[in-house]
Amino acid sequence: YFASRVYGRVELFGMDIRYESNVDGRTFNLAEPTFVVVGNLPVVLRESLLPTVQRYGEEFSRAVSELVPPGMIGPYSLESIIKDDLTIVVFEFSGRIVAGTNVYMGIGSQYSVLYFDRPMDMGERIAHELVTAAKSGRLHEVVT
Repeated sequence: YFASRVYGRVELFGMDIRYESNVDGRTFNLAEPTFVVVGNLPVVLRESLLPTVQRYGEEFSRAVSELVPPGMIGPYSLESIIKDDLTIVVFEFSGRIVAGTNVYMGIGSQYSVLYFDRPMDMGERIAHELVTAAKSGRLHEVVT
C-alpha cells in the first residue's frame, strides 16, 4: 500500500507470493519443505478480492492515524494469507518498502496504472509524492 497525504488516499500498490527454496519438492515428494524464503513473485490478485484488500488497507491506515499521529505516510504492507474459503487473514504489518512492492522495481506495479495512467515502482511513487508535496508547499505533511 501507499498512504498518500498529497492525494488523501490509500493506494493499493502490489502483492507477492513468498517463494520457498524447496516447497515445490513437496509436490513431487522429493523433500519436506523448510519454508526458507528465497524470493518473491509478483501477483495479480483475483478481482473479487480487491475490494476487501483495499478496505483492509484503508481501515488500517485510518486506525493508525487515530492511534499514532500523524498516521501512515508512504509505503506499508499488511502481510496476509488467503485461505481456501477466500477469507484474508492479516498476520503482520510492515511500515516500509517490502517485497510486495519491491518485486516491481524497474517495471512498475500494474496497480499504479489505476492511479497514474502508467506503471510506477515504489521508488518512483515516493519521489512523486515528495515532488508533488514540495510544489504545493506541503512537504511538511509527507516527512517526519
